[in-house]
Amino acid sequence: MVEKYVSRFILLPSLMLTVLASIGCAVTSNFTLFLVFRSLQALGTAAIPLIAAATITDLFDGEDRGSAMGTYQTLLSIAPAVAPILGGFIGDRYNYEGVFWSLVGTSILLLIINILFFPKDPKKHKTSKRNGLHFYRVMVKDKMGSILLSLSFLNFLIYFSVLVYLPVLLTSHYHLNLKLVGLLYLPMTISLIAGSLLFKYIQKKISLISVFTFTNFLIAFSVIGFGLTHTVSLSLMSLSLFIYGMGIGILTPSYATILTHQFEQNRASAMGVFNFVRYTGMSIGPILSGTLLEVLRGEIIFTMFGVIFGIISIFGYLLVYNTKNIDKNSPTNKPSF
Repeated sequence: MVEKYVSRFILLPSLMLTVLASIGCAVTSNFTLFLVFRSLQALGTAAIPLIAAATITDLFDGEDRGSAMGTYQTLLSIAPAVAPILGGFIGDRYNYEGVFWSLVGTSILLLIINILFFPKDPKKHKTSKRNGLHFYRVMVKDKMGSILLSLSFLNFLIYFSVLVYLPVLLTSHYHLNLKLVGLLYLPMTISLIAGSLLFKYIQKKISLISVFTFTNFLIAFSVIGFGLTHTVSLSLMSLSLFIYGMGIGILTPSYATILTHQFEQNRASAMGVFNFVRYTGMSIGPILSGTLLEVLRGEIIFTMFGVIFGIISIFGYLLVYNTKNIDKNSPTNKPSF
């Protein structure tokens, strides 16, 4: 849809819907209405990340695109880690209504900024005739595309499993109060920022595929480390989460940048699929991990997650290695995207 219509035409109504739905969440005391408004809020906000990524790919090329994508993904990845801390402070003082009124104010501010500054005539780009459902099938059948989507899904499934599991672990196992629980999200938040900033620098020095390969294995080892240490030592657990956050900060923009190169003529649709797969992982993660915790210990679950991520990373490495052998004449030593 973003490829067919002007992004501004989609973005502004989406922000308006977010404002109205957030007001509804703040004022209603009926649970059914609350769920309806939350669904509308999700509908409004869902378009924003896709439009942002599509606009970045329109406005920037090459290394500049990777740098801009790094900045964008930094903010996008930090939000879930910062939200529990900020929401905890706001909710503690102003109850849940305060959280939604703060979202109303933020959404109105964003709406005004985008009305004034969002480009009215974005750079035109050539799009393939293969749009719609046919393109999504093509993307999944593409070897690199399927590997990236699988890793993205699992990465964010693990990420949100950790986010939801941490408060339970820290209160029940370590008997910490809620303020300290919020502060223990900071190592991962800080490392997310650091990882995204590091990506902006290293993507100019090292090929994207090298970054992709190394960081996949870093993620796998850090998740296994979290699984093995989170009930043993707060320090070792925090170190594992710090490394994991660095990996997410580096990988998320690298996945997005590789996909936009791989599907240059359908980059908005590619980002749409990428975001859909990520959000599906975010939704399934807490449900799956919560269900598994009924029958398995946390150590087994997260170690298993890390091992599965490592196995898929090995397939990704073998795919990259074989592609490099085919494409040795590439000046950047990267597969042709």
